[in-house]
This record gives sequence, structure tokens and C-alpha cells, in this order.
Amino acid sequence: MSANKQKNAFALRCHEFGEKEQEFYAYAKQYFGSDHTFLVVNAEKKPKIPDTVSTIFFNNGKILSSQDYLWFDEVAWKCGDYCYYALHKELKGYDFIWLAEPDLKICHADPSSFFGEFERYSHDFLAPFLGPASEKLFFYPTAKCLEAPPMSCLFPITRLKTDKISRLGDIRKKLTKDFVSNNRPPQEYPNDEIFLATVTRRLGMKCAPLDKLSSANFMMFRSDKDTMFLDQDVEDVRGRFVMHPVLSEKEYLRKKERIFSSVLRSSKDLMLWVGDTLAKQPDVRIKKELQNRFLKELRKFLQIDQ
Repeated sequence: MSANKQKNAFALRCHEFGEKEQEFYAYAKQYFGSDHTFLVVNAEKKPKIPDTVSTIFFNNGKILSSQDYLWFDEVAWKCGDYCYYALHKELKGYDFIWLAEPDLKICHADPSSFFGEFERYSHDFLAPFLGPASEKLFFYPTAKCLEAPPMSCLFPITRLKTDKISRLGDIRKKLTKDFVSNNRPPQEYPNDEIFLATVTRRLGMKCAPLDKLSSANFMMFRSDKDTMFLDQDVEDVRGRFVMHPVLSEKEYLRKKERIFSSVLRSSKDLMLWVGDTLAKQPDVRIKKELQNRFLKELRKFLQIDQ
């Protein structure tokens, strides 16, 4: 391993160590080496992970603190940059830290074909599709508290220079104090993409879209509710492609279910009408009949019995 590679740490952000995590961990280890390849887990309870796998496990009572960083139910999903703050506390001697998610697929069999291209770049922050945020972006309104033109990126794979991490963490701490003292809801708290993309630019850090520095093809790299790939559908894809999200059957079904639930609950007219109709029917038998008929219509809509 060269001296340059020894200055890079790689961390896989996950909540379990299943087949996909094991495969990606083994893939990254080929390039970064076992001593510089880690799992990073933000969870209340540590999942079952072999002792041979270097793991940084943290939560609001371990490594990080809820007194410094705002903590809420979706924080592990929404604030991936917290992983960087935990890693920075635990890992020393690195110039850069890579952070990736297990639903990322780098299709080239040799990891050096992808990661090796970035050895010559010294940017403070690299992330795919880094640029001005669209006002249509779900998290766009959360950028109001960042006092800068909103920027965004995609977060499945990023690289951050270690000497910049503390400064970014300090701004998260300042935001936390503001949210706590003013009792602001977590829904207004910037997610990882908006936060890092906007604040690194605000601080004058050297940033670049990771996909533009790479010779790999990112045309199948997305982060929206309509795009997702099943493992078995893309297992034979080879070449210089980077894909996201590539999901196991379990994760695919779970994600589709979550999106369906979200879309259903966002249909306010439907939710209000159904809730009001059932609430105003005092007869238990009639209420039950209404529920059954509503379910029957939903089954028709979903074409379950056809």
C-alpha cells in the first residue's frame, strides 16, 4: 500500500452487516486495506458484527452527545454527516475520510479503477452532483437557517478532508443550540446533503462534484422515489458504471412500502374524509362495514384480486 492510500480511511455507513454490507466492505478493503476500512453505525443498539471487522459504533450517548448534536427519530437516516464527526473523534492520522452507503454499486471489479482516480485531488469536499439546490428539493426549505445560497448533492458516497470536519461539526453544534433554545421542530433541521453542500461552500472550502472528477458513468446514480434497482436485475452489469440505489429484495419491498405509505398519508383530502367519516359514525357495526368497503375499493385500486 502506498503512502497516499494510508492517508485515506474508508467507512461504510450501515445499520446491519448483511450480505450487501459484507460484499461492499470486502470490495473497499481491496483498495484501502483492512487497517483503514471501517463500518460506522449510528444506532441505539449495536448490531451483530464480527470482531474482525473494525466498527465505529455511536449514538447520542456514545462518542457523540445529544447536548452537542440535535437527536431525533430519523437522525441516523437524515444526518449522515454525524458519521464524519464520530469518525473524526475515533480515527487519527488520515488526510481524507470516504463515507459510503451499502446500496451503492461500483460495477468495475477492480476498486482501484474508481478510487485510484481521486488520489491526485486535494479537495476539501467531494460529492456526486454537487451544485445549487433546486427549490423543488424536499429539504430545500431547511437551508434557511444556513445563511447562504442553498446547495445540494447526493450522499451515497462522499469524501471529506479531515482537517475541515471539526469546523463543520461546530456549525452543527451551533444549529443544535438554536433549535433547542427556540424549540424548533426537527423537520426544519438541514439534512446531510443540504448541510454539507451549503456550509462547505459558505466557508470557502474547495469543493467539486465527485462525478465530474471520475471517468465512471453516473447515469444510473439517482436518489428519488421512482428510481431503484433490484440486486438480481443488475448483478451482471460490468464496466465503469456507478449505480444507486441497488437493493436486496427485503430493502426494495421495505422502501416501496414506505413510499406508498408516505404518498397515501400526503393525500390530505382522502385522509381527512376517511377519518371524519369513521369518527362521526357511532354505530360500531356500520363503521366496520364502511372500513371493509373502503378496503375493498383500495384492493380494486391496487388490482389485488385481478
